[in-house]
Amino acid sequence: EHFNGALERGELSVLYQPLVDIEHGTVVGAEALLRWQNPVLGTISPSEFIPILEQNGQIIPVGRYVVTEAIKMAASWQKHGNFKIAINLSPRQFRDTDLVDFIDATLRQSQFPGHLLELEITEGVLLSGNFPIDAILTSLSELGVKLAMDDFGTGYSSLSYLRKYPFSTLKIDRSFINDISIDAADRELVSASVTMGRNLGLHVVAEGVETEAQREILLELKCELAQGYYYSKPMPGGELTSTLLKNSGEN
Repeated sequence: EHFNGALERGELSVLYQPLVDIEHGTVVGAEALLRWQNPVLGTISPSEFIPILEQNGQIIPVGRYVVTEAIKMAASWQKHGNFKIAINLSPRQFRDTDLVDFIDATLRQSQFPGHLLELEITEGVLLSGNFPIDAILTSLSELGVKLAMDDFGTGYSSLSYLRKYPFSTLKIDRSFINDISIDAADRELVSASVTMGRNLGLHVVAEGVETEAQREILLELKCELAQGYYYSKPMPGGELTSTLLKNSGEN
């Protein structure tokens, strides 16, 4: 019940975690992440409150807030270069019948190019009941919007989905990256995922990169992109804007 009215009270904010080109060390975009700061409870992790919002339907207005804020922020970066923005979609958001129209309207309003927006979905989204997945994905593709398979490797049928649907990015789950420098099996799994992604013409992102050793192995395995605390924690949009300015050689 603490969450009721959190959006109206200004307790929610969107932070941005940089997405980095491993070989060159440059920031190429960011993932938008929701944060809830409550005066009584303090900072609450998304893993604690998002499942509740998903259940009670509040994820729809909250998700729209994230999409609007993130696209607005990413539109402001465009004068410094083609930085992309990645936004997570939950199963319920994905099933929202107004999703495509809402994304279309938001892109137009911010004059943000659709091909620089990437929507991240997990396998759970595609497993979540009877709704026209193909039609939704086709409509999003027509807007130029890209699709990322999030938490790759944690589900059962991710491989068949990669073949069946128009994904452009594969995000390797952090649980496989954690021990990549000490666990040969994890390293092999990541290596196979990177190779497969590249063979399918997908961008491959390693999630949760925290150490130099992990970065070196990913570079060796020819993984293209990464995000994680090794590079940067999630930060407010203004802070990331300064980073992007430095990055693009502007003062």
